[in-house]
Amino acid sequence: MKLFAKLFVLVALTINIAFLCGCSTVPYTDRSRILLTGENEENNLGLDAWQKMLAEGKMSSNVKQNGALLRIGSNISAVAGKPDYKWEFRVFVNPQANAFCLPGGKVGVTSSLFEYTANDAELATVVGHEIGHAIARHGGERMSHGIMQQIGSEAVSYGTQEPMFVTAFGLISHVGGVLPYSRVHEYEADHIGLILMAKAGYNPRAALSFWKKFGKGGTDQRLMELLSTHPMSKKRLLEMEILQKKAWEYYNKAPRKHGFGEKL
Repeated sequence: MKLFAKLFVLVALTINIAFLCGCSTVPYTDRSRILLTGENEENNLGLDAWQKMLAEGKMSSNVKQNGALLRIGSNISAVAGKPDYKWEFRVFVNPQANAFCLPGGKVGVTSSLFEYTANDAELATVVGHEIGHAIARHGGERMSHGIMQQIGSEAVSYGTQEPMFVTAFGLISHVGGVLPYSRVHEYEADHIGLILMAKAGYNPRAALSFWKKFGKGGTDQRLMELLSTHPMSKKRLLEMEILQKKAWEYYNKAPRKHGFGEKL
């Protein structure tokens, strides 16, 4: 029992130190979180990854797709509150439907995703969601959790000298901390993305039509990559329904309303 007590004291100490060093809040949701990384550091890592992707990936030459992404991305990034980000928008040729936004504002969408977006507003749903991850600094938060996990593991190893407890701490911190936070990040990106698309003048109802399509697309192999990183559930859709009222308040204040925009 003394070893278990020592284990949990060390874990609690690690968490308390982390809170004292880097507690902040997420824009729009006001969730408190721990950040042990600097935004410039995160953005530099994002730029490095982006340059590698541009060098190794195949860029789409589809004028309509590139035009749509640039049009929608520019509108959403303009209301994202990150004028210091060096925004870029590229369509990558890839058979898997997916999208991402790296720290610092590098947005990529695969060509296959356009098969599932009926209009500008549905594409704005995806772009807003991914930009939501970036401005919430979810990448930095995951890095911070990794740092905390490593510190905790080393503290437990030093304090107990028992490999079994080091292994136990790793499992506890991963299942009890990292995995739940990845789910929190998805809900949060839904929330922020919905607000951003509404602020940019895109009809918030498009978010529901888009994600419902993906929730029913489980047997389509082209959707597997997106569904593996953005698993849909009734709870997520319910949360988006609840957020509609808030999103419409932003939409009604938007200086220019695009509605559902152009057909894609």
